[in-house]
Amino acid sequence: MFKVEPINFSIRNQQEKDIIISTFQKFLNSLDFPIQIVIATDTLNLDIYLSHLSQRVESHNTRNNYTKLLDDFKKHLQTIISKEGLLNRSFYVVIPEKEELSIQVSVCEELLKNMNLRCHRLNNEELKYVLSGFFNDLYSETAKDLPEKDRLLYEIAPTQIINTPTELKIDETFVRTIAVKGYPRSVEEGFLDKIITLNGRFDISLHIEPYLIETMMLMLNRELQKQRGDLWSMEQKGIINPSLEIKYQDTRKVLENLQKGMEKLFNISLYITCKGKSLAELNILCKKVESQLNALLMVPMRPRYQQHKALKAVLPLGRNELGIKQNITTKGLSAFFPFTSQFLQVDDTGILLGLNKNGIPIIKDIFKLYNANGVVLASSGGGKSYFTKLMIARLLLNGTKVMVIDPQAEYTDLVGMFQGQLITISRTSETIINPLDLMGHEYDEKKLTLLELFPIMLGQTSEIQRAVLDRALTVVYQAKGITNDKTTWRNEPPIMADLLQQLVAMSQHATQTERETYRSLINRIEMYVTGVFSFVNKQTNLNFSNRFVCFNIGDMPTQVKPTIMFLILDYVYMKMKKDIERKMLVVDEAWSLLQRTEDEGYIFKIVKTCRKFNLALLLITQDVGDLLKNDAGKALLNNSEYTLLLRQKPSIIEQVEKTFQLSASERERLLTAQTGEGILIISNEHTEIKIIASPEEHNVITTNADEKLKKEIAKANDVVTEFKKTIDYSKGYFKASSLTTEEVDDLLKHEYHLSGHIGLFGGKMQDYVLKPRYNESAEHFFVIKAIEEYVKKYVDKIELYETRDADIVFEVNGNRIAIEVETGSQKDSRIVEKVQMLKKKYGTNWFFVVTDWQEKERYSKLGITCVRKEVPPKIHELCKVSTIEVIGSNTLENHGFEVQEQGRISHESGELLKQKEGQDNGTTKEGI
Repeated sequence: MFKVEPINFSIRNQQEKDIIISTFQKFLNSLDFPIQIVIATDTLNLDIYLSHLSQRVESHNTRNNYTKLLDDFKKHLQTIISKEGLLNRSFYVVIPEKEELSIQVSVCEELLKNMNLRCHRLNNEELKYVLSGFFNDLYSETAKDLPEKDRLLYEIAPTQIINTPTELKIDETFVRTIAVKGYPRSVEEGFLDKIITLNGRFDISLHIEPYLIETMMLMLNRELQKQRGDLWSMEQKGIINPSLEIKYQDTRKVLENLQKGMEKLFNISLYITCKGKSLAELNILCKKVESQLNALLMVPMRPRYQQHKALKAVLPLGRNELGIKQNITTKGLSAFFPFTSQFLQVDDTGILLGLNKNGIPIIKDIFKLYNANGVVLASSGGGKSYFTKLMIARLLLNGTKVMVIDPQAEYTDLVGMFQGQLITISRTSETIINPLDLMGHEYDEKKLTLLELFPIMLGQTSEIQRAVLDRALTVVYQAKGITNDKTTWRNEPPIMADLLQQLVAMSQHATQTERETYRSLINRIEMYVTGVFSFVNKQTNLNFSNRFVCFNIGDMPTQVKPTIMFLILDYVYMKMKKDIERKMLVVDEAWSLLQRTEDEGYIFKIVKTCRKFNLALLLITQDVGDLLKNDAGKALLNNSEYTLLLRQKPSIIEQVEKTFQLSASERERLLTAQTGEGILIISNEHTEIKIIASPEEHNVITTNADEKLKKEIAKANDVVTEFKKTIDYSKGYFKASSLTTEEVDDLLKHEYHLSGHIGLFGGKMQDYVLKPRYNESAEHFFVIKAIEEYVKKYVDKIELYETRDADIVFEVNGNRIAIEVETGSQKDSRIVEKVQMLKKKYGTNWFFVVTDWQEKERYSKLGITCVRKEVPPKIHELCKVSTIEVIGSNTLENHGFEVQEQGRISHESGELLKQKEGQDNGTTKEGI
């Protein structure tokens, strides 16, 4: 008896299906002895796997959080099995040969392997286990005190079998066998999969008996003569029989194919044994199976008074005692290909990746594959980060070391959950990697690595520039005493400033032509010494010993992220080369590395060699195009033994389909997949997969924004229906950068508005959250509030007005000073009225502040005027004066204000101003 591992036939493309069916036909034609194919059903049980997992957790880590997670994982897995009522199906090939069994076994084993079906011959213990499964609970206690002969009987045989005309009762289980006595003229390939994947406790048996060639030919010739005679007889009577005519043509075609050696003839018998804990449960299952057989145009029957023979025909004994047979050709029989759907296949040292289409756990050990490299491809929201975090959690439970390069700060919670080590590398962090640090490289090897790094750091470099850098590197390393001598490799390495200094020194002795090359390099390297990226100009400060390490570069400037990712990758790779333990390196958002052709050489080297060091590389990216546009990405695909494809966008599905040779059904699945659903490809074997997590795992790894928010709320014991009033809503003026996102959103709900403005001290425009007063522009309100905030540094009493008074009024040593803010939108007549009011009420103790410098000249004709950046120094000087009686034009002029006492905005406005002044002084226009 052989146990065969099935394949996922239904999702293969048509070309692959044709190849499989063709090889199955060759397998059938090669048979000259009967075989039985049995599909046995038993309870899904993962106790052995979970026991091994518990042992690994205890041996690698004794922390309470690991134990808690393990308990949660066990409970979750057992809940899935019990809730869904999951059953496992095992596929066996039985060879009932009395003589020359070893020859038949070797022939059959070779033929199965030719179909790329993994199989192994069962030993005595496994045979006993399989046989007992047809009668007893596989996981019941065994009687150890019985003699060997009696113990075998006890373990396999049931206590009793009650035989009735329509079913059997084996101990407490009701059993009924359904036989198929009629078949349709044609069926689709792999049609048995529709029965195999039905949910229910039943066993399937398919008996295949090849005819001897001599018997075949003789029988067919006789049948052909008989059919031809019947047709002639009916023709003489004027009777037309279409069905007999079709049968005659089919028989003739079969005979022709047999004579050409293209096909053989077989007898087949198909039986399905249903089982139930009660008669009602048995009847329901039988109806379900018969309904599916009828849908396939097969004719089911329930053998009466022969159920005991039917049971023997289903048992893996190779005995077809019921004998309900149908002859069929090789081509027709190949459609019965039974190994069409995968069920439980457990690697004891593996991890749970997800559930297949039958709801059966997929538990694989990626380190047992040819190599452990993998790729996760999915569009945004497809579940790639969710799967990756789940895989990391389960690898850690399994005792595997994990390191993550995290460009988006997504793995922080997971690090905390496993008490891992979070290494943050940013502009302000103490942790950094010196690009010139040897990091375990040999001297010459390090220089070659730097020549791969510099195009990433500096942009494209020419051959001449690379030669210059090589000479400069040699000098700076030698200056630190570092040479090809191994004993010097522990010396303190140079930093970027040393390299820059050396290039400057070399440029002084260069020719005029060479100086351009030096100048180009010096300008670019200066960014890493005195410029925006100067934080890398220091010695390496990095150390880790944890089994789970995450490099968080989320706060790193985007422009330098590829450089930092390269340095981390190099550092981690060199560190992992010294360790033969199982370990995985996860690179999230891998497109940032693969998008640059400069990176591909180093990535290519890691992909090709990591297997030697028991290192698995997992890259996560959104677009398959990232992997196909350079040699490094192609090398990764070619050297990846597993690929997870989750939901894909229509715009790239054609490229995905072509790259991974997907079938039409796989394409459709990827386009319509829900989050966490997709196709898992392991060593060219395609499997539909659904990612599942326990509640505890889900709480930590979720990437859904709403769920993250709920989690943060739960931590704070708060409800985000209304934020606590930590903000003064009456203030009306906030700098956006000083607020949290939640505070900004809350203010916007309270009639505030977000807008950009330039502050009193100039500089770049920044965002502010404002609540302008009635019918007031945001710019006008902003300048008023900015001045108010600055004046409050010097005086306590300050008033703001919305009516005809000045916008801002404050008091210094008993003198009231008014400020009128103008945006330039007022009509001339309104401005003149405002000036008259200010002069009357404040005398000369007032001035304009214009928001637009182009308006300064216009308003200066009516009074003292300044732009916003002139306000702080002027107020500072005014408030420093200890005694201010009158702030006239001379006083303001002495404090830096530009003063013009005469002039007109326009002729009409000037005349209007003179009239107003005359009326105020009790005179006429002529008097003035």
